[in-house]
Amino acid sequence: MSLPDPATFDPVRFPGLAPGEEWPPATFQFAASWLHEPGLGFERTSSGEITLVRRYEALRLVLDIEHAHSSLDILPTSRDFRLLRLLPSALRLVESLTPGDEVPSVLRGAPLPPPAEHHIYAATTALVAVLERSSGDGGGVFLDALRRTPPGVAMFETAAAHCIQQGGYGLEHMARLARGLQRLAHAHAEVLAAHAAQPDYLGMERMVIATTRALDRDAAWSRDLIAHALRRIEQRIHAPRETADGLRDMAIGRLDAEGSLAAAGRLALAQGIFRDRLTELGVFWRRLAAAWASVHPQLTDRRELDALSRNALRRLSLKDLYTLPGS
Repeated sequence: MSLPDPATFDPVRFPGLAPGEEWPPATFQFAASWLHEPGLGFERTSSGEITLVRRYEALRLVLDIEHAHSSLDILPTSRDFRLLRLLPSALRLVESLTPGDEVPSVLRGAPLPPPAEHHIYAATTALVAVLERSSGDGGGVFLDALRRTPPGVAMFETAAAHCIQQGGYGLEHMARLARGLQRLAHAHAEVLAAHAAQPDYLGMERMVIATTRALDRDAAWSRDLIAHALRRIEQRIHAPRETADGLRDMAIGRLDAEGSLAAAGRLALAQGIFRDRLTELGVFWRRLAAAWASVHPQLTDRRELDALSRNALRRLSLKDLYTLPGS
């Protein structure tokens, strides 16, 4: 089965929007005046939690984003509430946010940016470690040169130039070797970047579970078709997260198992397949995951829950989207 175009598949509407209102908006423009105090911003911790940072007081408040509106005195289902719930999705794409900052362009439908420096660093470091185990003609000297070169995509050209100038190796051979490794390192960095930019799947899963529990506790809705659909979704909503993790792990495993100077071109093509699958998965789910984050389990209109449930079931029915290469 060929997959539909992810950019136009089953458009998602965020809950609580006024007719014609654009979401996500262009900026994080909160109405609450105290959220515009100097030095205030938001960051994501290493464990995925959101922190409210008051820099001038050296104060950091860790927020459970599903209940943060109560702590911050923000009215549920208001525009500020929806902006607050958009933060986890945005903070997967940027390191920090200050009220008034632009919403990351990826959340508004733009393509992923090039890999960040830390992804390039991680990819080149991993590739050099793999190359330590195998080297062909000129490989030993080339690896020695790599060990003396700071990590980064340009390190391969720098090491090749050293081998040509100091070791007398042929220009054409070393240039071809450096270009192949440079392409492989960049392709693997794109995989790491595409995985890091995946939607906030865990946040979506938590909100699906919380909404299902809320409907189950409400006798008026516990036997409703929406509650039935949510129970079905709850059983399968982990599929996109597990697929994204599986694609990343397969990309790392291929690099680790097959990485060599001779196989750089073939592996770069394979890494490109993993990157494309991760990018496609993210486009299918990014807007829907952010929309689920805007749900308030008790107060969101049931018609909007019905629409989001239909969106989720349609995406979960695309079985090829969750099939790992070689499965």
